[in-house]
Amino acid sequence: MEVILLENIEGLGRKGDQVKVSAGFGRNNLLPGHRAMLATSDALSRLGSLKKKFAVEEAKIVSELQGVASRLEGLKIELTMRATPEGHLFGSVSPHVLASALKDKGYDVAERDIRIKEPIKTVGTYTVGIHLHADVKVSITVVVDAEGAPTQAELAAAQAAAEAAEKAAQGASNGAAPDSGAKPAPAAEPSG
Repeated sequence: MEVILLENIEGLGRKGDQVKVSAGFGRNNLLPGHRAMLATSDALSRLGSLKKKFAVEEAKIVSELQGVASRLEGLKIELTMRATPEGHLFGSVSPHVLASALKDKGYDVAERDIRIKEPIKTVGTYTVGIHLHADVKVSITVVVDAEGAPTQAELAAAQAAAEAAEKAAQGASNGAAPDSGAKPAPAAEPSG
């Protein structure tokens, strides 16, 4: 069955494309949902004007989505979830969870636009792709922390402070007298 797509369909084609699909898919999905129209001789004669109309609409949509993508670029989402001491999450971070977290921050991103290879099930930092449109893709950073545990930012600050203290201690010991090699006296054993 030959149809002309009226919207972009991932894995099939773009708006205005003439594609061949199975009869069942066309009759049961594309045609009733007004996602495509039959490629009749009348429709094919109008295809040129339809493609021009679609190109103008597409350019407008892409420019709007590029504005959204520029606001999302470099965004860091921090999620706190229950986890085991080893860092395994009770549950997982799915596109649904990320979409609601983005909505809480004021970004309206659909679940279907969030691309996670597989659900996130451990504590850590992940890069997640967002495909707003076939031509507009952006990546965000998702930081998953364990509930009740220090966040990764706090851990990094504590590690930096520990390294600074260690350097200060090394600087102070370099100015002290060298170790004479004497061993400390053994501690007295308690008598009991």
